[in-house]
Amino acid sequence: MYAGRFLPGTDYIRSFRLAVDKLISTKMPVAWRIKSIEDLTDAYIAQTGEIPDSEQLTRLANYILQDDFSERLPDKVSCTEYPILSRGQYKLRLRREKASGEMANHTRCKKPGKSRKKILREAF
Repeated sequence: MYAGRFLPGTDYIRSFRLAVDKLISTKMPVAWRIKSIEDLTDAYIAQTGEIPDSEQLTRLANYILQDDFSERLPDKVSCTEYPILSRGQYKLRLRREKASGEMANHTRCKKPGKSRKKILREAF
């Protein structure tokens, strides 16, 4: 499918970016997405001998996880065994979760004092 598209001497980086754009624009089940991405990256590595650009790999990884990112459940953490939060959901979680009571005192870093063993040794 990708034979000869990423040969050295051509603009193979641009060709890979266009192939990623085309792949991301299609709707398909997760298993098909994974297989398509594997075929694309294997062809690129086999033809160029290089690893694809990290930006394009990030886009492909997000494409695999797009179903998890698009879920707008307010209680995703309690409903899902391994939730993947979108950036907005993560920020909301950080705003909602605050340390309270005794835990608020333990969130600040304190300079370590003498250990209990040293105190006991000095006492005797």
